[in-house]
Amino acid sequence: MNLNEHIYRIKNLMYEQPQIKVVYDGDMSNKMGKSIELLTPNGEQIGKLFLTKLKWANQLDKEFDLHYDEKLFQTIPINYDNSLFGHTFEVNNKFRGNGYGNKLLDYCHDFVNKSGHNYLTFIMDFNNPIAENLYNKRNYNVLSSTPKTKFYFVKV
Repeated sequence: MNLNEHIYRIKNLMYEQPQIKVVYDGDMSNKMGKSIELLTPNGEQIGKLFLTKLKWANQLDKEFDLHYDEKLFQTIPINYDNSLFGHTFEVNNKFRGNGYGNKLLDYCHDFVNKSGHNYLTFIMDFNNPIAENLYNKRNYNVLSSTPKTKFYFVKV
């Protein structure tokens, strides 16, 4: 094996992430919706988020009604039939900075597509620069904002 092959092999070992387990739980027919959870091989929770129908967003986040404006929703294609609402999006402090938030969003976007929906929405607190950076990198759009929160959406 030549030096370049050794370097390539070492780099692959350095950047290899451990296998993760993806667990889907819950039901879209209740207001909490479906959870998507990432676990380590030994079962430790890496992160988790929930997806639910947009019609239940105001019961899960009191800020939703401050963002919901019929005029705004008429100028963009988001509606109760084609959009899901993401909530309770968390990555365990121990695992932050390793791309797991992105990985969760990948599984989330895949689920939204497979469920026949076109858009995913989130409400984010202003004091969360990590989430804001993640949504911006993933090309989420801001529909509206209040002094406390921003309403993000993306076509998946």
